[in-house]
Amino acid sequence: MAEVIIVGYQHYDFATSLVVGKIIYEDFSLNLDNFDGLIFTSKNAILSLQNNAKKYPQMQRWKQIPSYVIGVASARTLQTYGGNLAYISAYAHGEEFANELIGILSREKKYAYFRACEIVSNLDKKLQDEGFCIHSILSYKSIASDCKQDIPPKGSVLLFTSPSAYRFFLQRYPWDKSYRAIALGRSTFEAFDSGIEAEIAPMQEIGKATLSLQERFKDY
Repeated sequence: MAEVIIVGYQHYDFATSLVVGKIIYEDFSLNLDNFDGLIFTSKNAILSLQNNAKKYPQMQRWKQIPSYVIGVASARTLQTYGGNLAYISAYAHGEEFANELIGILSREKKYAYFRACEIVSNLDKKLQDEGFCIHSILSYKSIASDCKQDIPPKGSVLLFTSPSAYRFFLQRYPWDKSYRAIALGRSTFEAFDSGIEAEIAPMQEIGKATLSLQERFKDY
């Protein structure tokens, strides 16, 4: 049986987890009265906003502003903290999300896009080029963790949760040609080096993707 290992930023109880990075929330204070909508492409951006709203109570009104999110995990996090969910993207990639937003946002309104310090897609630039008023807020950054876990065994199925998770993995572990890389989304898949055995996960929720992969590779 090939072991499915989740490579990312936290431990999970349904699979072996290799924590290679950690999230650092940026400190920011905003006058949210200036915005008609909020855009999120990661649950980490939502958590960063909520974290800052605790420090700056005037920002608690973010929960009243319509929010546009990518992915079920982000939508679930938004609703957990009482956010106003206006739209969930049908896709898991920033470029496709941007195309959706072009069709539903108003060029007469202002939007805040809460993003990572380093991003793969240029969602904000694409929307700005289309005439939308988008203000980008650097909400969080990813850094490598002091990972001391053993090297994954040969033949492992490695489920990478983000492009940075793949990058941090390579900084600490040698890549074995017997590994199979699974990307949780197209951006992560595009970050993979050429020549490795790789594919995109059949679904974008970590739990469901992991269960599907465990079933698929149970006889390998």
